[in-house]
Amino acid sequence: MSTDKSPDQAAPAAATPISRPRGGLRPAARFQKSPSSKQRDVRPGSTVLRAALADELVAAALALRDMLEGAHLDEAIDHYTHEMPVASARAVRNMAYDATRQYGLLSHIGGQLNRKPPVPLLGALQALGVAQLIDARRPVPVIIDQTVRAVNQLPEGVAHPAAAGFMNATLRRFVRERDALIPPNLPDEARYNHPGWWVTRVRQVWPGQWEAILAASLDRAPLSLRANRRLGGQDEAARRLEAAGIGFRRMGVDGLVLEQPMPVEQIPGFAEGLVSVQDLGAQCAAQLLDPQPGERILDACAAPGGKTAHLLEMADCEVWALDIDPGRASIIMNNLQRSRLPLLPQSGQTLPRGNGGTVDAEPATTVRAAFGTDATMAASDRAAGQGHWPVAADVPDTDDPAQPAVTPAVHWGARVMAADAADPDSWWDGQRFDRILLDAPCSASGIVRRHPDVLWHRQRRDIATFSGTQARLIEKLWPLLRPGGTLLYATCSIFPEEGEAVVSAFVSKHPDCQWQRDVRLTGWPGWPRNGQLLPTRDDRHEHDGFFYALLSRHR
Repeated sequence: MSTDKSPDQAAPAAATPISRPRGGLRPAARFQKSPSSKQRDVRPGSTVLRAALADELVAAALALRDMLEGAHLDEAIDHYTHEMPVASARAVRNMAYDATRQYGLLSHIGGQLNRKPPVPLLGALQALGVAQLIDARRPVPVIIDQTVRAVNQLPEGVAHPAAAGFMNATLRRFVRERDALIPPNLPDEARYNHPGWWVTRVRQVWPGQWEAILAASLDRAPLSLRANRRLGGQDEAARRLEAAGIGFRRMGVDGLVLEQPMPVEQIPGFAEGLVSVQDLGAQCAAQLLDPQPGERILDACAAPGGKTAHLLEMADCEVWALDIDPGRASIIMNNLQRSRLPLLPQSGQTLPRGNGGTVDAEPATTVRAAFGTDATMAASDRAAGQGHWPVAADVPDTDDPAQPAVTPAVHWGARVMAADAADPDSWWDGQRFDRILLDAPCSASGIVRRHPDVLWHRQRRDIATFSGTQARLIEKLWPLLRPGGTLLYATCSIFPEEGEAVVSAFVSKHPDCQWQRDVRLTGWPGWPRNGQLLPTRDDRHEHDGFFYALLSRHR
């Protein structure tokens, strides 16, 4: 269920789409702050004062430009805001996300305003200015003035009096001719803010729901939490949220949905592992797989580790958590440690160490050294009746290699490995698994409301590429499942080519495989027989789009 981006043909800002290779982030831009910003406190970490709107627009334009050239939007925003005040960084994030969600319309408007496509960075800034005018939260003169000021601060040689004049003229024209530039009969891409091929395909496969699916995909997703059953579960998490005056709804067995988003570091219980951020649809994976004590389980594409953690919160089992990227494997380790879950040794590998539970990687250290296994349970924990459960004191947060994080001598927990799930010969020990979770790489078409850049990073042909990878993975992993065992195939996709088609083709070729369609999930009324969850937000359900298929292997 990867959200990794694939090579694509992205559209430059405010112009007819053209072919562009996927790109990474550009070097951090150095741009001249506006005169008004010099009168403000713009020190990193400031939570009160903000930079000028022009400065925020420059950072948002750089991030939007990089996203359109293939970079992950979150990474691009972080790249250009790490020295900005906290309030400004949040404003940049909101502007960039809003423009990405409206990019179909913004690109169409730019095509009407511009005689020829501007350079990508100037086009990205124009799109942001138009988005601000559509949003109408600020006076029109302020938006135009600050956007023109932003032009004069653009790096990479883009700042020029002619560019400022272009911006001033096109934004003023949009204000005058708005109704003509946004007519009722817009093309699909502009009307639905999805690529045209995407709209066509969703209309074909979900004829009765396609408009609701597209609309839901553009909603701002809420902040959903999963409560750690080991540390008090949903009741304790609810108690902590109520005590802090934070509004929420209980949903499902372990889920809580906050009424308003907030920084994770401010969520009561997050730092100590009581709650983790996870969509309610994603929480279904561990519940469907239903781990049992003493079982040996494979989480084949595990990063960032939410489902691995959920499995271990449900049962005293041994989970092999794989990811092909060492940096992402280190994120799994960080999340497991924050959740106070045991880490088992895996010799012979190196992984980057996390930095305080963040995604930043530091110099590599051996997995055995990072995990350790020679600690013992504190007497106070035994007296408290926690039994085998390791508490925070047993998993210290340290960056000192001489004082590695250790786990008590337990026989359950996670073995985290940087390994290719499609190449079992390189990591498998020959002992079959009781259960396998194959959270396969996919188009991420079901999580667009959280990652709207997915829309502009995908092409129609990518779906066939992903389905081929998914079919290869399930074929490679099926022999690793013991007779009588269960494999859960999962994607965060809404396209049947990545879900039902892959599973149906596999089942037809394997007589020892049975698709369990009659699934009953506690706290989830009306589980769909086809296993397809569509993006939904109502009183009963609140989740992204996922596909699940529970497959049993005959004895």
